[in-house]
Amino acid sequence: MSTGMSSTPCHDECTYLIELAHRLEQSMTETDKQLNKWYEDANTLLRSANLESLAGERELEKLSLQLRTEWLRYANHISSKYLRSPPHFQMVYLPSGNQNPLPYDRWNKPVSLEQRAANFRSAPSGWKADHILFNSGMGAVSCLLQVMRKLFEPRPGNPMRFNGVGGYFEIMDLMQFSHDELFQFRIFQQQQQFQRSVASGASQLLYIEPVYTLLGRLEVFDMDAFLAAWHQRPENTPTAIVVDTTFVGNRFPMKEFLRQLTPHEPRVVVQISSTLKLDQEGLEFSNAGLMSIFSTTEPIVSGLGKRLRKYRASMGLGLTLEQTAALDYTGFLDASLSTQHADGIFRNNALLAQEMEVGDNRLFAERFHPVLQESLHSTPWAVSPFVNLQLRSETSQIERELLKHVLFREASQRGLTFKPGSSFGFRAHRVETSIQDERGGVQVIRVAMGCREGPSLGGAIKLLNDISRMGTFDAVRAKYPELLETVLKIAQPEEKEAD
Repeated sequence: MSTGMSSTPCHDECTYLIELAHRLEQSMTETDKQLNKWYEDANTLLRSANLESLAGERELEKLSLQLRTEWLRYANHISSKYLRSPPHFQMVYLPSGNQNPLPYDRWNKPVSLEQRAANFRSAPSGWKADHILFNSGMGAVSCLLQVMRKLFEPRPGNPMRFNGVGGYFEIMDLMQFSHDELFQFRIFQQQQQFQRSVASGASQLLYIEPVYTLLGRLEVFDMDAFLAAWHQRPENTPTAIVVDTTFVGNRFPMKEFLRQLTPHEPRVVVQISSTLKLDQEGLEFSNAGLMSIFSTTEPIVSGLGKRLRKYRASMGLGLTLEQTAALDYTGFLDASLSTQHADGIFRNNALLAQEMEVGDNRLFAERFHPVLQESLHSTPWAVSPFVNLQLRSETSQIERELLKHVLFREASQRGLTFKPGSSFGFRAHRVETSIQDERGGVQVIRVAMGCREGPSLGGAIKLLNDISRMGTFDAVRAKYPELLETVLKIAQPEEKEAD
């Protein structure tokens, strides 16, 4: 099977990090000598005979995190010069030298970053766009819901309805928090149900995640079926479409999607994503959420943008100056670099999905990833930054915790850059053992392979398969009695506190 993998992955990674360091340095208006030692270490490693080994990859991981530290130290050095409420007439500058409007920290306006977003997500012909940055993806969604309440003017007996497909757990929590007589939401388990809802005009807000988890599976949005339903929708139904592309990055063809909504376009289409995940080259410089507003009517774009920015400032949902400074480097909201990074992640997770051993005689009963569905191979957004591995329904919380300790122990002993943790989108690899789909009681762990193609990629896949071959948690308990004892000791105080 051809994987497109490099024969010198650690060399390629080291070269990439050196190029990234140069880009960060270009965003520094003041001389910074701290990077000199980093360059020296990076070039020494680049010439090392051990570069392509696990030891070399571990040094690469240290270098990547040290580079992150050096940039954040410099960015904070710049942003810390200014008070949260600077005096009038003081010019506030970012690391790159760009001026930053900052009358008050909660009212911070990341103008230069939002200007970049215009190129990152340009609108197709006939459409207007505006781009707004928030302190997180969830901050963006929260702000949007509040502003939409004003836009659609719900009343008792005629609430604003929000129907969609998706299920990201924090989105679901936010929907529950917001649910009242004026706002009602429904997330469908079957896309056909959603399509019927779209065609009938049952809701004003339509929500789409191009790839989402449902009962452990990774479902892929059927754009053709949605568009067929859309063109049956009553034309006099005021509509806003919200698309969360956090999981798929630039793979979702937003321009093409907008074009195919004609002839009766919605009032507005909003694209939202957490830029922390796939748009910061795996180094998590700062949390941030990007919202892009599209409409064929300019007053809607400008009016909605104005309302969103006002609410953002009032509720403290915008980027702080520190966050803005951390993201003020050449590479953030660069479509080419974001795509390159995300493609590596998508490729590595597809490889994991294809090589995982699951079944009745394995610890992991099933695996879920879009690459496993042949009918989706021509769909650009049929990708995922992680793989879901299903556990038996009878798996206990103690056993899940034991699995986390086993993975940590084995990865450490084997020298892998593979750790238990949350989220996805890194340069190295992660596994999260606490995931559980509450809607159906399906138990899965989420393995998020990073973009790096070094020896830990194959090593992590081998480790997961070694554990899967153990077959049962009885076998795991027997092999790791000291780890089980540790887990039980940790669990006892928690049980007493719960009582």
